[in-house]
Amino acid sequence: MKNVEKIKVLRAVEGSEKTIDYYNVLGNMGDLKYNYSDYMITGPVVADEELKRLPHANYDLCCALMTMLLREDYFDNGQFVRRCRDGQVSLVIKKMTELLSQQA
Repeated sequence: MKNVEKIKVLRAVEGSEKTIDYYNVLGNMGDLKYNYSDYMITGPVVADEELKRLPHANYDLCCALMTMLLREDYFDNGQFVRRCRDGQVSLVIKKMTELLSQQA
């Protein structure tokens, strides 16, 4: 999938609070990081600490952070919706689209 297409689908899903929407988009783009913990600097993974890395993240780290947020919801049901409402998910999506735009 080309970067322009990725930007389009990321913008389309932004604002959704359904984890399945993000899983589907990242999976279809080939950007779901099954090994997301390999990108993390905390162990066990501390999502709030990892999200502090977002301003300087590259695209792969952004994908890993997004996967982390999705996996966090699996272990703490409802956390993803809270992070959506707090704007954290949107910040990751915005950073991803920004980085894709720079590469296009």
